[in-house]
Amino acid sequence: MDTNKNKSSFHQLKRRYAALISVLIIGGSACAALLTLASPAKDTQPQDVQLPLISSTPLVPIDHQTTLSLSGILKPAEQTDVAFELSGKIAWLNEAFIEGGIINKGDILARLDPFDYRTQLLNKQAELALAQAHLSEQIALADVAKKEWAHSPHVTDLALRKPQVASARAQLKAAEAQLAQAEKDLARTQYYAPYDALVTQRDTGLGQVISVGQSLGRLVNLSYAELHVPVAQFERPFLPALPAPNVQITAENVHRKGTLVRHTGQLSDTTRMAYYVIRIDDPYALHSSQPAVHFGQFLQAQVAGITLKNALRVPQEWIKNDTLWLTSPQQRLVQYSANILRREHNYVVISAPPLLDHQVVTHLPDYPQTGMQVRNDLTHTQLAVKGEKQ
Repeated sequence: MDTNKNKSSFHQLKRRYAALISVLIIGGSACAALLTLASPAKDTQPQDVQLPLISSTPLVPIDHQTTLSLSGILKPAEQTDVAFELSGKIAWLNEAFIEGGIINKGDILARLDPFDYRTQLLNKQAELALAQAHLSEQIALADVAKKEWAHSPHVTDLALRKPQVASARAQLKAAEAQLAQAEKDLARTQYYAPYDALVTQRDTGLGQVISVGQSLGRLVNLSYAELHVPVAQFERPFLPALPAPNVQITAENVHRKGTLVRHTGQLSDTTRMAYYVIRIDDPYALHSSQPAVHFGQFLQAQVAGITLKNALRVPQEWIKNDTLWLTSPQQRLVQYSANILRREHNYVVISAPPLLDHQVVTHLPDYPQTGMQVRNDLTHTQLAVKGEKQ
């Protein structure tokens, strides 16, 4: 009896437990459904991909005028040691014939005492007169002899005095030559400046007795000067044909023009640079209103070099590992192996790429790759770099 009662209680408890489980399951499902309905719906449409951003500039080939920046020390082109061709005593010196003095072409620098040479000239004039008289005498005697021997079938030249006349003529020529030499010697007692000159040295004084060829001092030609400039080997291919005029010469506030005239034919033993010469006319501005430049002065020169055809001049930072990045009309990156023609300060001159419909990338993404799709920042597109002269 008690056993049946216990079994009935157990079955009732089991049914209640199962009903409670069912209620909990149904409640959980309902809560989940409510949460699902309450949450916002997800956007199922695909988002836009952000392409890497670049900046670019049009690719515009140019004819680039190269310029060579050179410098050197101004030197005399010609100098002369002043010396008389005669011996004698210095009788007069030009006031400007001192170190640092400037002498114009044709000015007298110094005079020797002319007394001895003037006396010699008078002697030679007298000898010439005697020679002329002697020749006249011999000619007259020859005329007489010719008449005396006019009817003789056999007569000699000696009888007709022909040798005597020839000797007199020779003596006259010798006297004329000696007179010309005496005149020349008298003229040489005055030393004339051979060109516009700067006196860099004087070695004589008034009243000094000098010998033939003894140095009186030194003159430097002021008609023109030479600027010797070293040119590196890699710059030489860009030099223009010589002579090249209109070379711009500068020094502080001084501006002059010169002409690149020649190569000295020498290379430096240490630097292996070639030396060229720039000629500057009238450096001390004796015959113009231009500013003067002086020997020993450091000068800078700008030489217009050859023109590079179909070139592109871009900033150095646009070239990465000798590569120039371009962007195609389809906005894809393209690598171009740059043929570098010349480097100028912060710029590089290269052969223009044969892709005129492309643009030059001025600002790359972090990790550029060939064929990468990009977008162009048109607000920052730069102007084309067009070189100094076109």
